[in-house]
Amino acid sequence: MKHFVPAIFLAAIWTAIVWVFLTPEVPDGHGFAHDRFSAMDQGGDGADRHGPVMFSGWLLGASSIAIFVGLLAWAAERAMSTGSPNVRRLTFVVGGLMFEGLFALMMLAYRDSLVVPTEPAFIGPFPAATSWLLFGVWMAPAFFIVLFVVLFNRWFLSPAAMARFEQLVEERRRE
Repeated sequence: MKHFVPAIFLAAIWTAIVWVFLTPEVPDGHGFAHDRFSAMDQGGDGADRHGPVMFSGWLLGASSIAIFVGLLAWAAERAMSTGSPNVRRLTFVVGGLMFEGLFALMMLAYRDSLVVPTEPAFIGPFPAATSWLLFGVWMAPAFFIVLFVVLFNRWFLSPAAMARFEQLVEERRRE
């Protein structure tokens, strides 16, 4: 991985964070007094409250996912273990695109739910955005976990690192 790529993603994350902090507060953004229950506040129109930060929220999430996948891919490349580097790269690209796609679908479903809040679309037992979150975004890292567990000795642990580890274990046993 080129050294400037993580800097680009970190700049995107900071851009999103600064963007959110500099976005003006919408009226009743933190809610207003409920007419029947005084201890409870109610929100207002979700599109008004969340619309100004939807893109920056997507940018923050997408950049975080890219850094996560990029660091895993970088670790696999740095190990210089056995196996084809093209297959490794393609595997991480496919996994990263799957993760980014699921996150984008969640964001789009949430945006659509703000347009017509009285008629939410459902996928299974939950509103669409919640289903994408539970069954998509939260499950996407499982792809990388399985990849890491199954291919650890071939993609992530270099023979030199393993030899050094065995040497340290042997030195420790002698003590």
